[in-house]
Amino acid sequence: NDTRFLYRCASLWFVFGGGTELTVTGQPTVSPSVQVFAPSQEEIRSPNPYTVVCLLTGFYPPAFNLQWKGGADVISSGVETTKASKQGDKYLASSYLKLTAAQYEKYESFTCEVTHESKKISKTVSKSGSC
Repeated sequence: NDTRFLYRCASLWFVFGGGTELTVTGQPTVSPSVQVFAPSQEEIRSPNPYTVVCLLTGFYPPAFNLQWKGGADVISSGVETTKASKQGDKYLASSYLKLTAAQYEKYESFTCEVTHESKKISKTVSKSGSC
């Protein structure tokens, strides 16, 4: 019955709320591989903002939270994070932290903290470019 289906869908909306995504599959959870890249030397020599990149690959399900830190400080401005994109049966995403020269010089290192299925994964890159 179409009416019964509509009622179930509407009931689920009230249970979970708007904007909540529920994924039900038999596919196992896979944590993302996380890599962080410092700005290139060429970018540092330019007057443009510096970009630190965080790349998440090979994860499932697609929901995640991401936070940037400069040293121990949380950085929320200048952050652009993509939604997860499907790649085969897993997902990938990226986040870009854009910094002025002054912001970049303030910290010795930058950390990308990812929470996926209640597991926290942190990767740090120092200004020298070593991980």
